[in-house]
Amino acid sequence: MKQTKLDIWAEEIFKKTGFIPKKEIKRGIYYSKNNIRDLIFEGEYKDKPAILKIYDDPRITDEPLAQIRFNKQNKSNILKAAEVYDYQMESPNRGWLIMEKLPLRESFKRPLNPGQREEFLNAYLEYRKNFPTKPERKLELAENLPANKFHIFRIARWFQLAHNKEAELSMAGKKPIIKPKEFIPRYIKALDLIEKEFKNRKMIYCHGLFNPTKIFKGENGYYLIDFGHNKMYPEGYELSFILWSDWLMEANWKMNFVSWEKGVNEWLALIRKTAQKLKIKNFNSLIKACLAERIMGSILADICAAERPRKEKETRIKLLYQLFDKVVK
Repeated sequence: MKQTKLDIWAEEIFKKTGFIPKKEIKRGIYYSKNNIRDLIFEGEYKDKPAILKIYDDPRITDEPLAQIRFNKQNKSNILKAAEVYDYQMESPNRGWLIMEKLPLRESFKRPLNPGQREEFLNAYLEYRKNFPTKPERKLELAENLPANKFHIFRIARWFQLAHNKEAELSMAGKKPIIKPKEFIPRYIKALDLIEKEFKNRKMIYCHGLFNPTKIFKGENGYYLIDFGHNKMYPEGYELSFILWSDWLMEANWKMNFVSWEKGVNEWLALIRKTAQKLKIKNFNSLIKACLAERIMGSILADICAAERPRKEKETRIKLLYQLFDKVVK
């Protein structure tokens, strides 16, 4: 395997901190296997089992401080996070942290079965009860946007990713993935819906990546990991993010639409109950706009701009178009 800049930096951190690596346990990417955004190692630090995470993310993150803040405020007896032993933030995008090695048993596996969904949502409610209501740091510029403009800002970035990828295909003499006559009318309709629904919705401080891969089971409860995307997000974002991460992008894309939609509807029924417990108002209009945002993001970033086989991309887009047309009537 070709050594990356992060691999070279990892060697420097080992020497600097005295962290003794035993094995690499994860290599995170940003839309492409050539864009490595983090490395995670298991090893020892000051004679204790420990985990080292090194990150160089295109997105702004204050992960070490966010994890420390959560631990400081968290009062839960059943949801914990690893203690941070040492860290360094070299820039708004780049840094490392050494943390406690947790006594993990297993993680949730996506897509969740019906029983696991309820268990996972109970863990989500516990997290919401114990997560800080606002960051101690100053808000990033985009976090100051109203909820509707924040969504539009993010979707525009994903549009640019897809735009660039489609241009690469055209330059190579290949057919684009997105057919403008099919996509653009839906895109405009989604933006209009998002502008309207989120105009009066609030921004909420969130973990940012709360999904089944970020929750691990331990002997006496659960452990939450990966605080790299703690930010202000529009109300309702996390609920649709859960559906997106567990089903929209993880369910078998070869299913027919009727079977695939069944999973969507099962999730929505559970999410509705969760929203009621969180006292979220006007759920029907909110989830419609949230799904429109997730569908657009999936098509633009997770499908078009990502490295997937063409057949899979085309089939996934077809499923999402059918869902969009049923949700956004």
